[in-house]
Amino acid sequence: MSVITTSSFDPTYPTFPVLASIGIVLILLPAYWHFKSGNAGTILYIVWTFVGNLNYMVNAIAWAGNLHSPPWFWCDLSTALIVALNVAIPTSSLLITHRLYSIATIRQVNISRSDSRRAKYYEIALAPRSCANKLHAGVVVQGHRFDIIENIGCWPSIYVTPVTIPLVFLPPILINIVSMVYASLAIRAFLKQRKQFNDVLQSANSGLTIGRYFRLMALAATEIICSLPTSTYVMVTNLQTGFHPWISWADTHFNFNRVEFMPFGWFKSFPRAWILINLSRYMLPVGSFLFFVYLGMSGESGTFYRKQFWRLARLLGFPGPSETSSGASCTGRPGASSPSQLQSLPPFVTSVPITSTNKKETLSRAFYPGGTGSKANSSSDSLSMPPDFEDEKGPGAEPASCSRPGLSLEVHSSVV
Repeated sequence: MSVITTSSFDPTYPTFPVLASIGIVLILLPAYWHFKSGNAGTILYIVWTFVGNLNYMVNAIAWAGNLHSPPWFWCDLSTALIVALNVAIPTSSLLITHRLYSIATIRQVNISRSDSRRAKYYEIALAPRSCANKLHAGVVVQGHRFDIIENIGCWPSIYVTPVTIPLVFLPPILINIVSMVYASLAIRAFLKQRKQFNDVLQSANSGLTIGRYFRLMALAATEIICSLPTSTYVMVTNLQTGFHPWISWADTHFNFNRVEFMPFGWFKSFPRAWILINLSRYMLPVGSFLFFVYLGMSGESGTFYRKQFWRLARLLGFPGPSETSSGASCTGRPGASSPSQLQSLPPFVTSVPITSTNKKETLSRAFYPGGTGSKANSSSDSLSMPPDFEDEKGPGAEPASCSRPGLSLEVHSSVV
């Protein structure tokens, strides 16, 4: 592999690789929740934004300050992803707005889980189908194999002809217009029935709250506002820069397997090309940031991120915070409190000796006024963690109940 080192280094490097790597982290942080909820639009948005950031970041690092002949399979894959991204992310926004519109205009009292699952599968299959159609259409107007641009990397070659307009330039514009229509109709439907909208969300089995509904709407609307003018600008600029007549397939694909190398100084003669390429690249880190702001900073996200951070830290061998439940400490473990260091009990709870012959006894729940149950020292009513926290505890984690030989809790009969 020959490497051609040039002196025209990008003065902004490594700004883009850093932003792309941050975008990858931001888009993956809330991914677990959205994959679990099964919203096809957000799942596809996460997947395509992650893939796009990773693709552009690898290219920017590999071709920083040089022009070298790449492995062809990589550039074939990379350029195919760049072409697919032009419709993949707008299609994700279309799926989000269509789903929000469907929820807002629901006519059935209750939607079955099977119908909801069928709709999700259809939505998930729609985006790959649209990307495949775009790739097939792109081959029709692909002038040669690909371009190698210094500091940018692999880039698709599009031969601008009258055929290019409906096959390449118009699809993202039309998708964004349809998304805008669905978003407007969804807002209109909400305004008509805003008083009963909570009931509408519940009857649709959507798993959405009003707050999350509008955060999804804000994400889709922001994507439309950014993507529609950008796609229009790309089409107009390409038509102004160079427009060729369509003669035949053979003419368009003449000497197809050639690769063209473009040094960074080439952009001095074509500054608009530099603007177009960077619009395509920087839209992905911006999209990751917007997704995190709208959908990754709500609810108990801070607790979830902190828990996952310490879980990763423990896997790497770093000590993490204690996972004991508040209000009780376990003996026989490093750092556990002795009985004399226990917090004082409420005045209506006393410690009494255990008379059971069992080797292990667990702390029973103390029944406070307004609670249920009649016996506080029943061994079957031991302390336990909620299911959500149990799921978060890894294999081999300490049980939630804490052993305390010779000690039980008894509630005064005067307060039961």
